[in-house]
Amino acid sequence: MRVVWLCFAVCLGSVSVLSQLQCSRPDCYGKFWHVTDFHYDHTYTSSQLSCNARVDRPAALGDYWCDSPWALVTAAIDAMATYPEEVDFVLWTGDTVAHISNDNLTTTINMDVLQNLTNAMTRAFPHTPVFAAFGNHDYYPASQFPAVPSLIYNTTADMWRDWIGEEEQMANFRKGGYYTRLIPSSGHKLRMVVLNTNLYYTSDKATLGIHDPTGQLHWLGTVLARARNQHEKVILAAHIPPGVHTPRGVHWYQEEFVGPITKVLRDYADVIKAMHFGHDHYDGFKVFYDHKGMPAIPLFVAPSVTPWRFKLPSGEVGPPHNPAIRLVTYDRQTGDHVNVEQYRLDLPLFGQGQEANFTLLYSFTEHYRLHDVSAASLHKLVTRMASSSEGDALLNDYFRFAAAGADGNDRCDQVCKRKILCGFGHYTRADYSHCLNHGGDTVVPVG
Repeated sequence: MRVVWLCFAVCLGSVSVLSQLQCSRPDCYGKFWHVTDFHYDHTYTSSQLSCNARVDRPAALGDYWCDSPWALVTAAIDAMATYPEEVDFVLWTGDTVAHISNDNLTTTINMDVLQNLTNAMTRAFPHTPVFAAFGNHDYYPASQFPAVPSLIYNTTADMWRDWIGEEEQMANFRKGGYYTRLIPSSGHKLRMVVLNTNLYYTSDKATLGIHDPTGQLHWLGTVLARARNQHEKVILAAHIPPGVHTPRGVHWYQEEFVGPITKVLRDYADVIKAMHFGHDHYDGFKVFYDHKGMPAIPLFVAPSVTPWRFKLPSGEVGPPHNPAIRLVTYDRQTGDHVNVEQYRLDLPLFGQGQEANFTLLYSFTEHYRLHDVSAASLHKLVTRMASSSEGDALLNDYFRFAAAGADGNDRCDQVCKRKILCGFGHYTRADYSHCLNHGGDTVVPVG
Protein backbone atom coordinates (compact mmCIF):
# COMPACT_ATOMS: atom_id res chain seq x y z
CA MET A 1 0.00 0.00 0.00
CA ARG A 2 1.47 3.35 -1.04
CA VAL A 3 0.78 6.51 0.96
CA VAL A 4 1.10 9.89 -0.72
CA TRP A 5 1.47 13.20 1.12
CA LEU A 6 0.70 16.38 -0.79
CA CYS A 7 2.63 19.37 0.60
CA PHE A 8 -0.36 21.64 0.03
CA ALA A 9 -2.55 19.43 2.15
CA VAL A 10 0.09 18.99 4.83
CA CYS A 11 1.51 22.46 5.15
CA LEU A 12 -1.52 24.70 4.83
CA GLY A 13 -2.96 24.20 8.29
CA SER A 14 -0.20 25.34 10.64
CA VAL A 15 1.88 28.00 8.90
CA SER A 16 -0.38 30.98 9.46
CA VAL A 17 -1.14 29.94 13.04
CA LEU A 18 2.47 29.65 14.15
CA SER A 19 3.35 32.93 12.45
CA GLN A 20 0.89 34.68 14.76
CA LEU A 21 2.49 33.35 17.95
CA GLN A 22 5.46 34.88 19.71
CA CYS A 23 8.40 32.65 20.56
CA SER A 24 12.08 33.51 20.86
CA ARG A 25 13.25 29.90 20.76
CA PRO A 26 13.59 27.93 17.52
CA ASP A 27 12.30 24.77 19.21
CA CYS A 28 9.19 26.14 20.90
CA TYR A 29 6.60 24.17 19.02
CA GLY A 30 6.38 20.47 18.47
CA LYS A 31 3.82 18.16 16.92
CA PHE A 32 2.39 14.80 17.81
CA TRP A 33 0.03 12.34 16.17
CA HIS A 34 -3.13 11.14 17.86
CA VAL A 35 -4.54 7.93 16.44
CA THR A 36 -7.36 5.89 17.90
CA ASP A 37 -9.85 3.05 17.34
CA PHE A 38 -8.11 0.99 14.68
CA HIS A 39 -10.52 -1.92 15.33
CA TYR A 40 -8.57 -4.32 13.11
CA ASP A 41 -10.84 -7.02 11.67
CA HIS A 42 -8.70 -10.07 10.92
CA THR A 43 -11.76 -11.66 9.25
CA TYR A 44 -12.49 -8.78 6.84
CA THR A 45 -11.77 -10.76 3.66
CA SER A 46 -13.33 -14.01 4.91
CA SER A 47 -16.21 -14.24 7.39
CA GLN A 48 -16.48 -10.44 7.92
CA LEU A 49 -17.31 -10.83 11.60
CA SER A 50 -17.29 -7.08 12.30
CA CYS A 51 -19.49 -6.07 9.37
CA ASN A 52 -23.04 -4.86 9.98
CA ALA A 53 -23.97 -5.61 6.36
CA ARG A 54 -22.65 -8.20 3.96
CA VAL A 55 -19.96 -6.79 1.64
CA ASP A 56 -19.75 -8.91 -1.49
CA ARG A 57 -16.69 -7.19 -2.94
CA PRO A 58 -14.70 -5.80 -0.01
CA ALA A 59 -12.56 -2.81 -1.01
CA ALA A 60 -8.86 -2.92 -0.27
CA LEU A 61 -8.94 -0.10 2.27
CA GLY A 62 -12.25 -0.92 3.88
CA ASP A 63 -15.98 -0.40 3.83
CA TYR A 64 -18.29 1.83 5.84
CA TRP A 65 -20.11 -1.22 7.21
CA CYS A 66 -16.97 -2.94 8.52
CA ASP A 67 -14.01 -2.49 10.79
CA SER A 68 -10.51 -1.90 9.41
CA PRO A 69 -8.75 -4.39 7.14
CA TRP A 70 -4.99 -4.71 7.68
CA ALA A 71 -4.36 -2.55 4.60
CA LEU A 72 -6.17 0.36 6.24
CA VAL A 73 -4.33 -0.14 9.53
CA THR A 74 -0.95 -0.02 7.83
CA ALA A 75 -1.98 2.86 5.57
CA ALA A 76 -2.82 4.99 8.61
CA ILE A 77 0.44 4.09 10.35
CA ASP A 78 2.46 4.69 7.18
CA ALA A 79 0.78 8.06 6.67
CA MET A 80 1.91 9.16 10.12
CA ALA A 81 5.40 7.71 9.71
CA THR A 82 6.02 9.33 6.31
CA TYR A 83 4.77 12.79 7.29
CA PRO A 84 7.33 15.33 6.02
CA GLU A 85 8.00 16.76 9.49
CA GLU A 86 9.34 14.88 12.52
CA VAL A 87 6.89 14.49 15.39
CA ASP A 88 7.78 14.38 19.08
CA PHE A 89 5.60 11.43 19.98
CA VAL A 90 2.54 9.36 19.02
CA LEU A 91 -0.57 9.10 21.17
CA TRP A 92 -2.54 5.87 20.61
CA THR A 93 -5.76 5.70 22.61
CA GLY A 94 -6.93 2.15 22.19
CA ASP A 95 -9.64 -0.06 20.74
CA THR A 96 -7.40 -2.14 18.54
CA VAL A 97 -9.65 -5.22 18.51
CA ALA A 98 -12.65 -5.25 16.16
CA HIS A 99 -16.36 -5.16 17.00
CA ILE A 100 -16.61 -8.94 17.06
CA SER A 101 -18.75 -10.89 19.53
CA ASN A 102 -17.08 -12.57 22.49
CA ASP A 103 -18.12 -15.94 21.06
CA ASN A 104 -15.63 -15.41 18.24
CA LEU A 105 -12.79 -13.97 20.32
CA THR A 106 -10.45 -15.18 23.06
CA THR A 107 -7.80 -13.62 25.25
CA THR A 108 -5.20 -15.10 22.90
CA ILE A 109 -6.81 -13.57 19.80
CA ASN A 110 -7.06 -10.16 21.44
CA MET A 111 -3.44 -10.25 22.56
CA ASP A 112 -2.31 -11.39 19.09
CA VAL A 113 -4.16 -8.46 17.51
CA LEU A 114 -2.62 -6.05 20.00
CA GLN A 115 0.83 -7.53 19.40
CA ASN A 116 0.47 -7.15 15.62
CA LEU A 117 -0.44 -3.48 15.96
CA THR A 118 2.29 -2.90 18.52
CA ASN A 119 4.85 -4.41 16.14
CA ALA A 120 3.61 -2.22 13.30
CA MET A 121 3.84 0.92 15.44
CA THR A 122 7.30 -0.03 16.67
CA ARG A 123 8.57 -0.58 13.13
CA ALA A 124 7.11 2.71 11.95
CA PHE A 125 8.36 4.71 14.97
CA PRO A 126 11.52 2.98 16.20
CA HIS A 127 12.94 6.14 17.81
CA THR A 128 9.73 8.05 18.61
CA PRO A 129 7.99 7.71 21.99
CA VAL A 130 4.57 6.09 21.82
CA PHE A 131 2.02 6.61 24.60
CA ALA A 132 -0.53 3.81 24.33
CA ALA A 133 -3.80 3.28 26.21
CA PHE A 134 -6.29 0.44 26.50
CA GLY A 135 -9.64 0.63 24.71
CA ASN A 136 -12.69 -1.19 26.01
CA HIS A 137 -12.64 -3.70 23.13
CA ASP A 138 -9.04 -4.65 23.85
CA TYR A 139 -10.09 -6.66 26.88
CA TYR A 140 -11.65 -10.12 26.78
CA PRO A 141 -14.52 -10.37 27.43
CA ALA A 142 -15.06 -6.97 25.83
CA SER A 143 -15.26 -4.01 28.25
CA GLN A 144 -14.89 -6.13 31.40
CA PHE A 145 -11.72 -4.55 32.78
CA PRO A 146 -11.26 -5.84 36.33
CA ALA A 147 -10.20 -4.02 39.49
CA VAL A 148 -7.60 -6.71 40.17
CA PRO A 149 -4.45 -7.77 38.26
CA SER A 150 -5.09 -9.92 35.19
CA LEU A 151 -3.37 -11.80 32.40
CA ILE A 152 -4.22 -9.04 29.90
CA TYR A 153 -2.76 -6.31 32.12
CA ASN A 154 0.44 -8.33 32.56
CA THR A 155 0.78 -9.41 28.92
CA THR A 156 0.24 -5.91 27.60
CA ALA A 157 2.64 -4.43 30.16
CA ASP A 158 5.37 -6.70 28.80
CA MET A 159 4.38 -5.80 25.25
CA TRP A 160 4.59 -2.05 25.94
CA ARG A 161 7.54 -2.18 28.36
CA ASP A 162 9.70 0.18 26.30
CA TRP A 163 6.85 2.71 26.11
CA ILE A 164 5.75 2.49 29.75
CA GLY A 165 9.25 2.84 31.16
CA GLU A 166 10.39 2.50 34.76
CA GLU A 167 9.37 -0.37 37.01
CA GLU A 168 7.11 1.79 39.19
CA GLN A 169 4.96 2.57 36.14
CA MET A 170 5.07 -1.05 35.00
CA ALA A 171 3.62 -1.96 38.39
CA ASN A 172 0.84 0.61 37.95
CA PHE A 173 0.03 -0.81 34.53
CA ARG A 174 -0.04 -4.38 35.84
CA LYS A 175 -2.35 -3.17 38.60
CA GLY A 176 -4.87 -1.35 36.43
CA GLY A 177 -3.62 -0.32 32.98
CA TYR A 178 -2.42 3.22 33.79
CA TYR A 179 0.98 4.96 33.95
CA THR A 180 2.80 8.27 33.56
CA ARG A 181 6.02 9.39 31.84
CA LEU A 182 7.77 12.65 31.16
CA ILE A 183 7.65 13.73 27.51
CA PRO A 184 11.29 13.72 26.38
CA SER A 185 11.00 16.73 24.06
CA SER A 186 9.74 18.94 26.89
CA GLY A 187 12.97 19.16 28.84
CA HIS A 188 11.39 17.47 31.89
CA LYS A 189 8.64 20.10 32.12
CA LEU A 190 5.72 18.23 30.55
CA ARG A 191 4.27 14.91 31.67
CA MET A 192 1.94 12.47 29.94
CA VAL A 193 -0.61 10.71 32.15
CA VAL A 194 -2.32 7.71 30.55
CA LEU A 195 -5.48 6.50 32.30
CA ASN A 196 -7.64 3.40 31.98
CA THR A 197 -11.07 5.05 31.93
CA ASN A 198 -12.61 1.80 30.71
CA LEU A 199 -12.88 1.01 34.43
CA TYR A 200 -15.70 3.59 34.63
CA TYR A 201 -17.56 2.47 31.50
CA THR A 202 -21.27 1.73 31.80
CA SER A 203 -20.67 -1.67 30.15
CA ASP A 204 -18.02 -2.72 32.67
CA LYS A 205 -19.80 -4.95 35.17
CA ALA A 206 -16.55 -5.93 36.90
CA THR A 207 -16.21 -2.56 38.66
CA LEU A 208 -19.80 -2.06 39.82
CA GLY A 209 -19.96 -0.96 43.45
CA ILE A 210 -16.19 -0.45 43.78
CA HIS A 211 -15.36 3.01 45.12
CA ASP A 212 -12.07 3.55 43.26
CA PRO A 213 -11.26 0.60 40.96
CA THR A 214 -7.54 -0.29 41.13
CA GLY A 215 -6.96 2.91 43.12
CA GLN A 216 -6.53 4.85 39.89
CA LEU A 217 -8.20 8.09 41.02
CA HIS A 218 -6.14 8.22 44.21
CA TRP A 219 -3.03 7.63 42.12
CA LEU A 220 -4.07 10.35 39.67
CA GLY A 221 -4.46 12.88 42.47
CA THR A 222 -1.03 11.96 43.80
CA VAL A 223 0.61 12.32 40.37
CA LEU A 224 -1.04 15.68 39.71
CA ALA A 225 -0.10 17.00 43.16
CA ARG A 226 3.51 15.98 42.60
CA ALA A 227 3.48 17.60 39.16
CA ARG A 228 2.22 20.85 40.68
CA ASN A 229 4.94 20.80 43.34
CA GLN A 230 7.64 20.11 40.74
CA HIS A 231 6.32 22.82 38.37
CA GLU A 232 5.40 20.28 35.70
CA LYS A 233 2.41 20.47 33.38
CA VAL A 234 0.37 17.46 32.29
CA ILE A 235 -1.28 16.14 29.14
CA LEU A 236 -3.88 13.54 30.07
CA ALA A 237 -4.94 10.75 27.69
CA ALA A 238 -7.33 7.80 27.84
CA HIS A 239 -9.83 5.95 25.72
CA ILE A 240 -13.32 6.83 27.02
CA PRO A 241 -13.98 10.53 27.60
CA PRO A 242 -16.04 11.95 30.47
CA GLY A 243 -19.21 13.84 29.66
CA VAL A 244 -21.88 13.24 27.05
CA HIS A 245 -21.45 11.86 23.54
CA THR A 246 -23.55 14.14 21.35
CA PRO A 247 -25.86 14.47 19.53
CA ARG A 248 -26.92 10.97 20.62
CA GLY A 249 -26.86 12.09 24.27
CA VAL A 250 -25.03 8.98 25.52
CA HIS A 251 -23.33 9.00 28.93
CA TRP A 252 -20.33 6.66 28.84
CA TYR A 253 -19.46 6.62 32.58
CA GLN A 254 -21.26 4.89 35.41
CA GLU A 255 -22.86 7.73 37.36
CA GLU A 256 -20.99 6.89 40.58
CA PHE A 257 -17.66 7.74 38.93
CA VAL A 258 -18.60 11.02 37.23
CA GLY A 259 -18.38 13.16 40.36
CA PRO A 260 -15.10 11.73 41.70
CA ILE A 261 -13.16 12.00 38.44
CA THR A 262 -14.41 15.49 37.62
CA LYS A 263 -13.48 16.63 41.14
CA VAL A 264 -9.89 15.43 40.73
CA LEU A 265 -9.63 17.12 37.34
CA ARG A 266 -11.03 20.39 38.71
CA ASP A 267 -8.75 20.26 41.75
CA TYR A 268 -5.75 20.22 39.42
CA ALA A 269 -7.09 22.18 36.46
CA ASP A 270 -4.08 24.51 36.73
CA VAL A 271 -1.76 21.57 36.07
CA ILE A 272 -3.56 19.83 33.18
CA LYS A 273 -2.98 21.54 29.83
CA ALA A 274 -5.17 19.31 27.65
CA MET A 275 -7.02 15.99 27.56
CA HIS A 276 -7.24 13.59 24.59
CA PHE A 277 -9.64 10.67 24.12
CA GLY A 278 -11.06 8.28 21.51
CA HIS A 279 -13.98 5.82 21.76
CA ASP A 280 -16.67 8.05 20.19
CA HIS A 281 -15.32 7.34 16.67
CA TYR A 282 -16.31 10.93 15.90
CA ASP A 283 -14.41 14.20 15.99
CA GLY A 284 -15.34 16.49 18.85
CA PHE A 285 -14.24 18.74 21.66
CA LYS A 286 -15.42 19.87 25.08
CA VAL A 287 -14.47 22.58 27.55
CA PHE A 288 -13.63 21.57 31.10
CA TYR A 289 -14.41 24.30 33.64
CA ASP A 290 -12.71 24.72 37.02
CA HIS A 291 -14.36 25.14 40.43
CA LYS A 292 -14.94 28.83 39.73
CA GLY A 293 -16.68 28.10 36.43
CA MET A 294 -13.78 29.40 34.34
CA PRO A 295 -12.69 27.56 31.17
CA ALA A 296 -9.64 25.59 32.30
CA ILE A 297 -8.86 22.51 30.18
CA PRO A 298 -9.50 21.79 26.49
CA LEU A 299 -10.80 18.26 25.90
CA PHE A 300 -10.38 16.72 22.45
CA VAL A 301 -11.96 13.54 21.06
CA ALA A 302 -10.28 12.18 17.95
CA PRO A 303 -12.16 10.36 15.17
CA SER A 304 -11.42 6.71 14.51
CA VAL A 305 -9.35 4.93 11.91
CA THR A 306 -12.12 2.37 11.46
CA PRO A 307 -15.01 3.49 9.21
CA TRP A 308 -17.40 1.04 10.92
CA ARG A 309 -21.06 2.12 11.13
CA PHE A 310 -22.79 0.96 14.29
CA LYS A 311 -26.10 -0.88 14.10
CA LEU A 312 -28.08 -1.33 17.32
CA PRO A 313 -30.76 -3.93 18.16
CA SER A 314 -33.21 -1.02 18.37
CA GLY A 315 -32.69 -0.42 14.66
CA GLU A 316 -30.61 2.73 15.09
CA VAL A 317 -27.85 2.89 12.49
CA GLY A 318 -24.85 5.18 12.67
CA PRO A 319 -23.86 7.41 9.75
CA PRO A 320 -20.89 6.63 7.50
CA HIS A 321 -17.57 8.22 8.38
CA ASN A 322 -14.08 8.28 6.94
CA PRO A 323 -10.85 6.88 8.45
CA ALA A 324 -8.93 9.66 10.18
CA ILE A 325 -5.65 10.57 11.90
CA ARG A 326 -4.97 13.76 13.85
CA LEU A 327 -1.92 16.04 14.13
CA VAL A 328 -1.60 18.35 17.15
CA THR A 329 0.76 21.32 17.48
CA TYR A 330 1.77 22.21 21.04
CA ASP A 331 4.28 24.28 23.01
CA ARG A 332 6.99 21.92 24.21
CA GLN A 333 7.73 23.90 27.36
CA THR A 334 4.30 24.96 28.57
CA GLY A 335 2.12 22.21 27.10
CA ASP A 336 -0.22 24.82 25.62
CA HIS A 337 -2.04 23.46 22.58
CA VAL A 338 -1.68 25.60 19.47
CA ASN A 339 -3.65 23.81 16.75
CA VAL A 340 -5.34 20.61 15.64
CA GLU A 341 -5.13 19.47 12.02
CA GLN A 342 -7.53 16.73 11.04
CA TYR A 343 -6.61 14.38 8.18
CA ARG A 344 -8.93 11.85 6.61
CA LEU A 345 -8.99 9.20 3.92
CA ASP A 346 -11.91 9.74 1.55
CA LEU A 347 -13.01 6.10 1.53
CA PRO A 348 -15.25 6.13 -1.58
CA LEU A 349 -12.49 7.88 -3.54
CA PHE A 350 -9.49 5.84 -2.42
CA GLY A 351 -10.96 2.68 -0.93
CA GLN A 352 -10.71 0.65 -4.13
CA GLY A 353 -7.17 1.64 -5.06
CA GLN A 354 -3.68 0.80 -3.93
CA GLU A 355 -2.80 4.38 -3.01
CA ALA A 356 -3.94 5.74 0.34
CA ASN A 357 -4.11 9.52 0.31
CA PHE A 358 -4.77 11.13 3.69
CA THR A 359 -5.64 14.77 3.04
CA LEU A 360 -6.28 17.73 5.31
CA LEU A 361 -9.97 18.06 6.18
CA TYR A 362 -9.58 21.19 8.27
CA SER A 363 -7.22 23.18 10.46
CA PHE A 364 -9.03 24.01 13.69
CA THR A 365 -7.64 27.51 14.23
CA GLU A 366 -7.99 28.54 10.60
CA HIS A 367 -11.48 27.23 10.10
CA TYR A 368 -12.90 28.57 13.35
CA ARG A 369 -10.73 31.74 13.30
CA LEU A 370 -9.02 31.16 16.65
CA HIS A 371 -5.63 32.19 17.97
CA ASP A 372 -5.06 28.75 19.53
CA VAL A 373 -7.05 25.80 20.88
CA SER A 374 -6.84 26.63 24.57
CA ALA A 375 -9.83 26.23 26.88
CA ALA A 376 -10.42 29.99 26.72
CA SER A 377 -10.50 29.92 22.92
CA LEU A 378 -12.83 26.93 22.82
CA HIS A 379 -15.10 28.67 25.34
CA LYS A 380 -15.32 31.69 23.04
CA LEU A 381 -16.09 29.38 20.10
CA VAL A 382 -18.92 27.69 22.01
CA THR A 383 -20.29 31.13 22.89
CA ARG A 384 -20.26 32.05 19.20
CA MET A 385 -22.00 28.80 18.34
CA ALA A 386 -24.66 29.39 20.98
CA SER A 387 -25.50 33.03 20.46
CA SER A 388 -24.02 34.67 17.37
CA SER A 389 -25.52 35.01 13.90
CA GLU A 390 -22.94 32.52 12.62
CA GLY A 391 -23.85 29.89 15.21
CA ASP A 392 -25.87 27.64 12.89
CA ALA A 393 -23.14 27.63 10.25
CA LEU A 394 -20.47 26.80 12.83
CA LEU A 395 -22.54 23.94 14.24
CA ASN A 396 -23.21 22.58 10.76
CA ASP A 397 -19.45 22.50 10.12
CA TYR A 398 -18.81 20.87 13.50
CA PHE A 399 -21.39 18.18 12.70
CA ARG A 400 -19.94 17.60 9.23
CA PHE A 401 -16.39 17.33 10.59
CA ALA A 402 -17.53 14.81 13.22
CA ALA A 403 -17.63 12.02 10.63
CA ALA A 404 -14.40 13.14 8.97
CA GLY A 405 -16.22 14.70 6.04
CA ALA A 406 -18.16 11.63 4.90
CA ASP A 407 -21.13 12.38 2.64
CA GLY A 408 -24.55 12.25 4.24
CA ASN A 409 -23.53 13.83 7.54
CA ASP A 410 -24.99 17.30 7.16
CA ARG A 411 -28.46 16.97 8.70
CA CYS A 412 -28.38 18.37 12.21
CA ASP A 413 -31.68 20.01 13.13
CA GLN A 414 -32.24 22.43 16.00
CA VAL A 415 -32.74 19.61 18.53
CA CYS A 416 -29.50 18.02 17.36
CA LYS A 417 -27.67 21.34 17.68
CA ARG A 418 -29.08 21.91 21.13
CA LYS A 419 -27.71 18.55 22.27
CA ILE A 420 -24.28 19.38 20.88
CA LEU A 421 -24.24 22.77 22.57
CA CYS A 422 -25.21 21.31 25.94
CA GLY A 423 -22.55 18.62 25.64
CA PHE A 424 -19.69 21.10 25.26
CA GLY A 425 -19.56 22.01 28.93
CA HIS A 426 -21.96 19.84 30.96
CA TYR A 427 -20.64 16.53 32.26
CA THR A 428 -23.26 15.11 34.64
CA ARG A 429 -26.66 13.75 33.65
CA ALA A 430 -28.39 16.35 35.80
CA ASP A 431 -26.50 19.32 34.33
CA TYR A 432 -26.92 18.08 30.78
CA SER A 433 -30.66 17.49 31.24
CA HIS A 434 -31.10 20.90 32.82
CA CYS A 435 -29.36 22.49 29.85
CA LEU A 436 -31.63 20.69 27.38
CA ASN A 437 -34.77 21.67 29.24
CA HIS A 438 -34.04 25.34 29.87
CA GLY A 439 -33.06 28.49 27.99
CA GLY A 440 -29.93 29.36 26.09
CA ASP A 441 -28.27 30.95 29.10
CA THR A 442 -27.52 27.44 30.43
CA VAL A 443 -25.56 26.23 27.38
CA VAL A 444 -22.27 27.78 28.48
CA PRO A 445 -21.46 27.45 32.21
CA VAL A 446 -20.65 30.63 34.09
CA GLY A 447 -17.21 31.86 33.10
